[in-house]
Amino acid sequence: MRVLQLGLLGAGHLPVVFSIVFTFMLGVTYCFSVFRGDVDPVFPYISASGNSRPESCLFSLLLNCCAFLSLLIVQLRYSLIAELNRSFDGTLKFLNKITFYMGVLGACGMFIVANFQETAVIWIHLCGAITCFGGGAIYMLGHAWISHRMVPLYASRQVAHIRTTLAVVGIISFSIALSFGIYAAHLYHVKFPDKPTPRPWSRHEPQPGYEFHVASAVAEWTLAVINMLYFLSYSRDFEKIRVELSSQLLVAHLDHSPIWGSFASLSASP
Repeated sequence: MRVLQLGLLGAGHLPVVFSIVFTFMLGVTYCFSVFRGDVDPVFPYISASGNSRPESCLFSLLLNCCAFLSLLIVQLRYSLIAELNRSFDGTLKFLNKITFYMGVLGACGMFIVANFQETAVIWIHLCGAITCFGGGAIYMLGHAWISHRMVPLYASRQVAHIRTTLAVVGIISFSIALSFGIYAAHLYHVKFPDKPTPRPWSRHEPQPGYEFHVASAVAEWTLAVINMLYFLSYSRDFEKIRVELSSQLLVAHLDHSPIWGSFASLSASP
């Protein structure tokens, strides 16, 4: 049985669906939280936009969908490279496995971010965010290298250059988001050592380090968009693959326990 197919597009629609859902999640939660006055409209963190009810419910629902789709895309990309390479290039095979694990790690981090808001369990949320964005940045860099190694036998140089550019911007954005966010919190606690880090930050209150927070938030939004565009670049590749789901009966009667290994052995049994 064929699944995940859309006519002649193959599985090429999956990155598009991910991009649509992800963009909808970012836009709706931001607009809703600003409309309700839950965040400052000047570049809050993405998580801050989905921190308060009821927008947090929508944020969690849509981000869980995005995490599932990203897992699926990472798996399909891994399978595509493995099928093309067929173990001919040992280095490519090894790097494909490593990037697969990093992609899964990033998707798991996305699940954590979706289900643990900042105001719920802050340290779990931050670990999830670092895992999500850090794993995603390394994943992009690894697959940019893979794209170059596939030129010209399996892919074009233009696509490799595009993915390399996105990966480099993603690494820089992740570094800025993490370092500037930590430094903003440091400056705030220098003046207010007994107060918790602002969640969310606001330009209408005296908050030392606010400028660095804005730079960190801009980098975080940039990194999120870069990740989305990177997955979107897989769309043309996924048009060439077919994904199938098959099932095999291990018993002749549904009240029996499975004693055969496959449908073939079942058919061969007396």
